[in-house]
Amino acid sequence: MPNLANKNIQKMKPYKPPLEGRRGSGCLLLDFNERTTPYGGVIKEALGKMLTEDKMQIYPEYSNIAKEIANYTKIKPQNIIITNGSDQAIDLVFRTFTKTNDEVIIPSPSFAMFYQCAEIVGNKIISPLYQGKDLSFPTQEILDKINPKTKLIIICNPNNPTGTLAPIKDIEAVIKKAPKAVILIDEAYAEFSGVTAIPLIKKYKNLIITRTFSKAFGLAALRIGYAVGNQKLLAEIMKVRGPYDTNMPALCAVKAALKNLNLLYDYVDEVMNISKPMLENYFKKEKIKFYPSQANFILFKPKNSNQAFNYFKNNNFFTRPRKGGIINNTIRVTLGTAQQTAEFISAYRQINQPKKDTYAFIDRDGTLIYEPTPTETKPGDTPYQIDSFEKLKILPGVIEGLQKLINKNYRLVLISNQDGLGTNKFPESKFDEVQNEMLRIFKDNGIEFEKIFICPHLPKNNCNCRKPKTGLLDNFIRDNNINWKKSVVIGNSNDDKDLAENLKLNFIKIKTNQAFKLNI
Repeated sequence: MPNLANKNIQKMKPYKPPLEGRRGSGCLLLDFNERTTPYGGVIKEALGKMLTEDKMQIYPEYSNIAKEIANYTKIKPQNIIITNGSDQAIDLVFRTFTKTNDEVIIPSPSFAMFYQCAEIVGNKIISPLYQGKDLSFPTQEILDKINPKTKLIIICNPNNPTGTLAPIKDIEAVIKKAPKAVILIDEAYAEFSGVTAIPLIKKYKNLIITRTFSKAFGLAALRIGYAVGNQKLLAEIMKVRGPYDTNMPALCAVKAALKNLNLLYDYVDEVMNISKPMLENYFKKEKIKFYPSQANFILFKPKNSNQAFNYFKNNNFFTRPRKGGIINNTIRVTLGTAQQTAEFISAYRQINQPKKDTYAFIDRDGTLIYEPTPTETKPGDTPYQIDSFEKLKILPGVIEGLQKLINKNYRLVLISNQDGLGTNKFPESKFDEVQNEMLRIFKDNGIEFEKIFICPHLPKNNCNCRKPKTGLLDNFIRDNNINWKKSVVIGNSNDDKDLAENLKLNFIKIKTNQAFKLNI
């Protein structure tokens, strides 16, 4: 069967936010900027009363609710139309005032519905980018793009997903520059920002503002919003809107919500004056990049966005990853109550902790390779030194033991006292020959040491780097995030045991020149 859809529709992709399974997930939903708590029992009570009246056979009526919204927004009822969420209001504006190939300015990035509506009509989309480190509103860029072909300009205020606020003076500058275009301001998050362009309605006849009850009022499931504008503009929109697009339960819920505005103000106050500073301070402390927001969400950029998103999801926090353009590899998180925000921060602390590595600090002579005893030392040689290939003997079980440590995610560090290394009696060349051969054997068996520390001094030198002192390891300890609970010292001597005690690590004793046996 041929595709019967319009050509521009065939090229589009549907806007499919990841909604399925959220409602019954039991997770904290911080992905769609919804209110994170119910508005209160007043909504259930009002809906229950409406159902008891049993008048579902009657079409909904809008006039009373328009008056109450007008009172809330301090505008006349004739400047308001009720819509099925602000999404419908946005769609109606595009379909009423634009046609195919009309130029529409939509600063980017912004709410996906704007682009979808423009593509449905077949508009030519002009997208000035939000600017700089803070993604500020691109006022000058918008002004520069306005021309006689411009039919519609979109301003999302605060903007989703950046949280950016467009100053009212900048909005007014745009309105003045484009008197023959419709200016649509989406104020879905105005309750949180406290900023609205509604007073400009009386001054400018080409301005329309869309609002919603889905966010701060917590009525997203009922799908109700409204548009505010010049009466003549709204009259044109009414020709496109259906007469009964908004259902009676939604109208009933809004009426109850507007009679209990303390539930709105208390929630907004907690989100913006407690939760928001709390999360911002955490981001600042941990040096996590985020963008200043005037809404109930924050866009931030973790070191690894995929890892962070999956971690949050696996720990019952739904967030919204953002891809592409200037917000690539960011995550948008909704702000909820103070307790919910504290829980999110607590979870983030776990993922944001630097990885702790488990180390095995291992002695060499008598532990990994055979150490000559004084009775085996030739005249003129220094006891315990292994200064020739003939003396190199890997002890039994060493290969298997080191491989076992690696398989258990231990990182290997070799630490050894080599008395008089670099002196005439024990030149470095002799030590290096044996050391390099030993390391080659280990490497051939998949064993490598992350670091090797050698103290060359004699006991009489009283240096700070000779075991059991920790001086040899001071910089290493400072520069690495060591798992002190699991890391160990492995050796055959009392010096090794005392080193473990000084480092406050567990000690695993290996019998001198015996099989390398581990119980890990």
